[in-house]
Order: sequence, then structure tokens, then C-alpha cells
Amino acid sequence: MRLAWRRAHGTSGLLLAAAGAALVATVALTGLAAYSRDVVDSGTRNVLTAAAAEERSVLVRASAGRTHQALRERDSALRQRVETDLAGLPARISTAGYAAGRQLRGDTGDAAADRTGSTYASVMFLDDLPAHARLTAGDWPRAGATPVQTTLATAAATALRVDVGDRIPITDGLTGTIIEVAVVGVFTPVDPAAAYWRLAPETATGSLPQAATYGPMIVHRDDFTSRFLTNASIGWLIEPDLSTVTNPAALDRLAEVATRITTSARSIEALGDSAVATSEIEILVRRLQQATLVGRSALVTPMLLVVVLGGYALLLVAVLLTEQRRGETALLRARGAARWQLVGLTAREATLVVLPAAGLAPLLAAELLDVADRLPGLAAVSLRGHGAPTIWLVAGAAAAGCALAMIAPSLRRGDSYVADLASRSRPSRRGLMQRAGLDVVLVGGALLAWYQLGRYSSPVSRDRGGELGVDPLLAAAPTLGVLAGAVLALRLLPPLVRLAERWVDRKPWTAVMLGTWQAGRRPHAGPVLLLALAVAVGTLAWSLAGTSQQSLTDQAAHRVGADLRLTEVNNAAPPQRADQVAALPGTRAVLAAWRDTVRLGPSAEPGTVLGLDAATAGQVVHLRDDLAAGGGTEELFDSVAAQRVPATTVALPADARRLTGHLRTRADGRGITGSVTHQAIVVGPRDGHRRLPLGSTLDDEPLRFSVDLPAGGPWRLAGFTAETLGGPGTSLDWQVSDLRAAGPDDSPGTPLDLAADGPWRLSDRAGEVAASTATGATLRTRYARSGNPYDRPTLTQLTITRSAADTRVPVVATAQALAALHLQVGAQTRLFLGGADVDVTVVDAVTALPGDVEDAALLVDLPSLSTRLFHDHGLLLSTQEWWLSTAPGQAQQAATAAAALGGLVVLNRADAADELAGDPFGVGARGALFAAALAAVLLAAVGVAVDVSATARRRATELAVLHTLGAGHRLVARSLLAEQSFLAGMGVLVGLVVGLGVAATMAPLVILTPSADRPDPPPLLRVEWPPVLATAVGLLLVALAFSAALSTGMRRRLTATQLRTGEDR
Repeated sequence: MRLAWRRAHGTSGLLLAAAGAALVATVALTGLAAYSRDVVDSGTRNVLTAAAAEERSVLVRASAGRTHQALRERDSALRQRVETDLAGLPARISTAGYAAGRQLRGDTGDAAADRTGSTYASVMFLDDLPAHARLTAGDWPRAGATPVQTTLATAAATALRVDVGDRIPITDGLTGTIIEVAVVGVFTPVDPAAAYWRLAPETATGSLPQAATYGPMIVHRDDFTSRFLTNASIGWLIEPDLSTVTNPAALDRLAEVATRITTSARSIEALGDSAVATSEIEILVRRLQQATLVGRSALVTPMLLVVVLGGYALLLVAVLLTEQRRGETALLRARGAARWQLVGLTAREATLVVLPAAGLAPLLAAELLDVADRLPGLAAVSLRGHGAPTIWLVAGAAAAGCALAMIAPSLRRGDSYVADLASRSRPSRRGLMQRAGLDVVLVGGALLAWYQLGRYSSPVSRDRGGELGVDPLLAAAPTLGVLAGAVLALRLLPPLVRLAERWVDRKPWTAVMLGTWQAGRRPHAGPVLLLALAVAVGTLAWSLAGTSQQSLTDQAAHRVGADLRLTEVNNAAPPQRADQVAALPGTRAVLAAWRDTVRLGPSAEPGTVLGLDAATAGQVVHLRDDLAAGGGTEELFDSVAAQRVPATTVALPADARRLTGHLRTRADGRGITGSVTHQAIVVGPRDGHRRLPLGSTLDDEPLRFSVDLPAGGPWRLAGFTAETLGGPGTSLDWQVSDLRAAGPDDSPGTPLDLAADGPWRLSDRAGEVAASTATGATLRTRYARSGNPYDRPTLTQLTITRSAADTRVPVVATAQALAALHLQVGAQTRLFLGGADVDVTVVDAVTALPGDVEDAALLVDLPSLSTRLFHDHGLLLSTQEWWLSTAPGQAQQAATAAAALGGLVVLNRADAADELAGDPFGVGARGALFAAALAAVLLAAVGVAVDVSATARRRATELAVLHTLGAGHRLVARSLLAEQSFLAGMGVLVGLVVGLGVAATMAPLVILTPSADRPDPPPLLRVEWPPVLATAVGLLLVALAFSAALSTGMRRRLTATQLRTGEDR
């Protein structure tokens, strides 16, 4: 070791530079390893926090039994089995009881009845309700009161229009007993997203989905068992403590526990055959595993980039060190030193260099993480800043790698002393990698990785056993691309250098000519490849970060589809919704939407049908222009609107406020039973067809009607519908007369000319058609139904409309939908849409459609489809969604107002973008890329400084000879500056080209969603030009600054060299 110390003393400058490079690389790798751990932990916590209630709990439902004792036994049996299945995993168990068949009596407020005219009450008990809800009025129910006390959720109380002090009569559908309950309180959930509310899913809306059951009406458990236990059921919610899920082993254990609970619940003897268990914990675990792998794969690229650049910087220093000691090493070999002795001496020296890095890296990395934790850009990631034992292992491994890079040049077989001097005076124009053919191998590996990456979609792939994992080759693809591009560019540079030499030879630039000639002798010199790698790494890192950020914005716009998307909870908009939505603050345009799920083609491919008004969609829908196969988004919607099915309607005056007239029906035969219910169908500019109830008529009894038109006109009359119970032999004469559109005053109104613009017709759902006669404001038609007169009467639905043009509905299809249907653009087919077979024409194709749809999706012009369904089949489509365009900066205000309307799920594009941008995995990956770019700059600066110094020292003799032959100090200094500028400029230029090339080909392929899928829509390259150019220009200026500083001291260096010339002889 003493010899190593003495030997190191003679080259202290280079060794200090090596120590600095080793420290930068080791700190960067150690910090990235600790950072990666904290990013994964933060991402895991974020996924668990944002998980749906179904993914965080297990819900078990079973019959409650008919006695209090049976209920208690079932509760005890379930809890004992769950405790066993949990196997020590902490969990909370909550219980609820549900009364069945309880019908509401009396005034039910705004509650909507079912088809039989009945509304039902969701009477139940809920354990621990005060811990999950707060009272907005009154108190919690007490046991034993008369009448039974109940507390309602706010939404239910609003729907039923009841308050504290009101009484609600409830009928037992099984026994007919009427029980009156007194409202003593109204509550609202503390956390509506809590899994606890799976026990009472109607709490948020006041009613069960797709049902006329309103609640919950919470009673005391004792009152429930004594008054509502008949035909009741019981539910248990098991919520495992997810705070303990911090590693893959805990994830596997959680999945096993959920599987055991859902399986064993059905086998509990006390519950009989009634037990049903539902949970999506397994889905959560699978999603967490995918997200963790995606997060780790995204952090592989920055770490590999640092490894490559750090390794090359140290290798460059080691090569310069070996070159400086070439004569000394040759003499040692000549005096009997064995190769292994020289390698051992170098290893001891390398150990002295990397030991400080190994000891300081964990401490410095912890300090840097503490600083990073306070940065606003990394707020989504919780960086702990203290190192675990594994961090010291990473530091040791990184330091060992640095030592190997320092030792590598000494492992090659040495030449003779004379050969060493010859190679020093006449360096090869080809680098070591080129001479060994490694550049060709790297290019082949990069091409293979790029091909595989495009084939397998992402660096996260499944092995033969179906397990997800990070494919090393695919994860290293960007790094291989940078290496391959840099070394390939160096192979192509010598011809360009020779061209530059010839061009400079014709110029009277002596210093530039000398510098270019010297650069041409070593185009593979250290600063070229080092700067090329550093700039390429920085360019790739900034481009990856920018592309990822832009992809998140695109994903949010594509997922929501507009500035705001409002979804009706009950899947159908109430009559006043269009006016409410249009009045939201900041709203510029409103688009009513309808969607359905379908099976496409012979393979029954799952697909989505999205109905929008193509004429307005261009103002509202966010669809990236590159996704439209035939051109931009505006051209796409214009092509659909141009083929719209023309609507055959009667225009109402712009100031119309009421529709008035007389209705009369006359039935012949015995087919008609009961009254006939009539509706007028009008079409508005916002939400399509609207029903206007006109009333009911009995046989040959006139009906005078006067109905108000909805706000938001002008309106157009599309036709009428009539419903009744009828069987075969039904014959019905239908007539409307004196049909008028009345204005805001008390005048009788303007008669409507029903005879203009074409004939009318009557049709039923079976497709039978009858002609109609229109004269002025009167319309007459006759319906006759044939068949077996002994068949039972069924619902007969008649539609009276004008004849629609025989035009097909225009649709736009994604590539997957076209493949499933075996169609091409321009093809015609028939699809089952909105409850009937509809003839459609494929007018255009797109790569993908917005609005959170399936890959196989169809975009339908909603007015065309509505017209076709109503005129041909008497069917009306309900508006299910509202897509809004808002003024800049007012989307949040409109979203808040929309949420206050109730009955809507509000999706905000800006909120979705913020949510995606705040994902710890994405934030962590972008932060790691920034760290890689910073480390690249530091390592390149160290390497360039060392190479410039070593070049001047190595070239001192040559430059002294030039000076002796008459070259002035300034000429010599300028030639050295020209040489370094030429090499640095080439390196920076090569780095920019390589970095941009790798980013363009691979960046869109390595960006993933947390579910390990490619983003939808596919990412587009986004180059962050300011930081990219700042990195490139900054490194070029650093190289020139070092060269300029060295040139200023050239006079003194030349004088000293001239005095020592010949002393080695």
C-alpha cells in the first residue's frame, strides 16, 4: 500500500478527478436507489388511498334468520370464521341488517315509483353509524320508542321531502302490517368514499340504483330485530388494515386472505346456502403489483444512464492515467514486474480512490433526499432521507463498479517499451470499441431491444409462468440506444473530419488548421464520446420527462373527453337537466350524449357506442388531431354531420310556450282494455327528443289538453305516441284536432299546419304501418291489429310521425371496431342500437375515441340515431351524459355548481390531469430523470476538465517543437483551443442527434400507465427545448472554458517543456 501511496502522489490531479467522478456516480446511484424505494412506497400508499371501496373490503350478505337468536348465531359464526381466515391481519368488521319488501305509503315527495306505481323503503340498522356520519338535524334513533324512531340520509330526506318530526307509514309486503316510523334525525356521511358505505350504497343518492327503493332509513338494532326481522337479511363488511401492506410479501398475503374469506363465507353452516361474498381486493393487489413494477421499470432507465456515463468518465480518467504512466509501466515490466503485480498495484490505488465515495455516498444521498423532499415538484413523493442497510450495500456495489472501471485499462496485455512509444506518437484513428467491433454489437443490441419493445408493448412483461416482471433487455433499451448511437456516430465521424481538414486547408487560418489536423489524428478522443454521451443522456432524460408530462395531459383529455363530463347517476336525465346544465357558470357549449355497450361481429368483441351531436362536437370534444385517420378533428365531425339523417318535424313558433289541442280515440271490437295514454314528442336544440304528457282518453271521450313547453327552445314537433293494453283484433281510431302553439300571452295560439312538408304515418313496435291523414291543424289515423283473438292483451305502443328519409345513420369506427365487424370505411351494415336494428354507414375511422370507451368503439351522430329510432320504431333515447366546454379558468367553478345539482357524477379534465400528474410513480420517474441529467452534466464536466489537462500535458513536447520552429505562443494556444473546440462541438452535436433520435424512437414505447399498459392515446414525442439546449450549450461552454483557461498558461508551460527537452536521453 506504501508503493500505491507513492505512485498516487505523482498523479494526484488525475486521481482527485477520479475520486470526484466516483463520488458523483456513487452518490447518484445510491440516492436513486433510496429514491426508488421511497417512490414505490409513496406510490403504494397512493394506490391504496385512491382504491375503490370494493377493492378495500369484503362484503358478505346472508339471510338474517327469523329470530333474534338466529341473527346472533349467524353474526358470531361469521366473525369467528373471519378471524381465523385473517390469520393475524388486523381488520374491522361492521354489520348491517336489511328489511325486505317494505312499501312506502302516503305522500312520497319526489320519489319516482316503479312501473307498478310502488315505492319502497330501505329500512335497516347500521353498526357504528355515529363514527362514520354526522347529524345535520335531530338525533340518532333510540330503542323502544313509539312510534319507531328513524334517521334518514340527507339525499333520502330530500327525495321524500321529509324532515325531523315527520312520520312515514311503511307497509310490510309479506304480512300487510303498517308500521309508522318517526323521523328523529338526518345525517350525512363524514367520508362518502369510505368502504363502510358499501353497507348502504343508497346513502349518496337517496335510492338504490335502477330501483324505486329509497333510504337508508336507519332504526335501532333492537327495534329492527323486534319489528323488521321478517324476511330480513344481514350484511358484514370486513375491512383489512391496508397500512401494513408495504412490500410484495404483504400484497400476496392480503390477496390470500381475501380469497379465503370469500370462499369460506359460503361454507359457514350457520349461514346456510344464502351467503354471498363479494370483493375486489384481488384486483387491487394485482393493480398494486403492476404499478410497483411500472414504477421500478421507469426508474431503471435513469440509473442505467448514470451507470453508463459514470463508468465511461472513470474509464476515461483511468485511460489517461495509464497513458501518462505508459513509460513508467513499460520500465517496470522490463525490470521483471509481472502483469498481476501491476494489476494489484492499480487495484490498491483504485481502492484508495473509491473508499471515500463508498463512505460518503449514503450520507450525502440522505442529505440530498432531504433537500429534494422540500421541493414543490416532488410533493407527491414522501422522501424519508435516512438510509436503510440496503443503501450502504448499494453504495458499496457502486464503489466496487467504479474500482473495476479504474482497473479495466490495466488488464489488457502490455506491449514492449518501443511499441508503447510508437503508439503514443501515432495514435490510432479508431477507438478501442471500434477496433473490437463492440459498436456493431451495441447497435445490434439496441435494434433488438427496440424491436422487442414495440412487440411486447412495455418493459413489463409476463414470463412463462404468467408472472409479471421487468425485462432487463427492454428496460435497458433507451440506454443501449444512447450507447449505440454515440459509438455509431463516432464510426461515421472520421470522413467528416477529413472533409473539414480539406476545407480548412484552403483558408489562411493557421491555428485552426493545426487544431483541426490534431483533432483528425484522434476523432475518438475522450471528450467527444463523453460529451456525446452526456448531451444524449440529458436530451433523452428531458425528452422522456416532457413526453411523459404531455402524455398525462393527453390521457386526461382523452379520458374525460371534454372540459367537463357529467354522468347521470340514474342513467337518464330529468326533464329540467338541460336547462340546469346550460346555466352552469362559465359554460360555452353543451353536448348531450348517450352511450351503450355492444358486442361487435362474430367474435362478440366488447364495444362501446357513443352518441354525440356531430354538428356541435367540434366545439366541445377533446380529440387529438393525429387520432383522426382522415385529417383533423373538425374535418372528422364535419364529415359525420354532412350525412345526418334529415329530421321531418313541424317547427313551432320561436315564442311558443304551450301546446294546446283536442284528442279523441274510438275503439272498435274487444281488443282495447282501459284508457289510452298520449304524449307529444318535441325536439329541442340541447338534449334531443322530449316527452310531453297530454293525458289519457277513454273510448270516444274528447280530451282538451294544454301543456307547457320546456324552456330552452325553439322546439319542433316530431310526433305523438299512444299506449294502451290491446290484443289481436284491436282497432283504434286516433285523432288530434285544433293543434296550436300558444305564446306567452293568453291568446289561443297559432294553428299548426300538419299537412305541410309531407305525409304522416302510424306504426307500432311490431313494424305494422298505417297511413295517416293531415288537414290543417287536424291529424287522423286508424290502427288495426290482427292475430289470434284469444291471445292475452299486451302493451300496445303506437307512434304517429312523419315519414323519415331513407338515410342511413353515419358512424365513425375505431380500427378495432372495424376489424371486429370485418368492415372498411364506406361500408354499410345493420347494428342493434338503442333497442332496435339500425342501418348505418361507416363514414370515417379513428385510432381511438375519447370518453373512456372500449378499444372497439363507434361514434354515432346522436340526432340521426334519435330520428331513426323514433320514426322507425317509436323509441326515444334518454340523455345519459353532458359534455361541456367551459371558458378558460372557469371549469372548476362549473364543476362545483354541477355537483351541487345532485344526481350527477362530475368529471373535470383539469382535475383528472392533476390527479395523473400527482401520481407518485410518475412524479418519481420524472424526478429521477432530472437527477440523471444533472449527474450527466457533473460527470461530463469532470471528464472534460481531466482530458483537457491531460491533452495539454501530453502535447506539450509537440507544441514546444512548434514554438521552437517559430510558432508564437498565441498561435500555439489558439491551435490547442481550436482542437478542443472542434472535438467538444462534435461531441455536443452528436449527443443532440443521438438523444433526439433515441427519444423519438423509444420514448413513446417506454411510457406506461400504472396498469402496465400503453397510455391511451399513444404518447407523442415532446422535446423540452429550453433544458435540452441549456444542457448542450452549458457543456460546450464548460469545455471551452477549460480549454481557454489552459491556453492562457501556455507560455509558461512551453518554456518549461523546452528546458526539459532531451532530458530523458
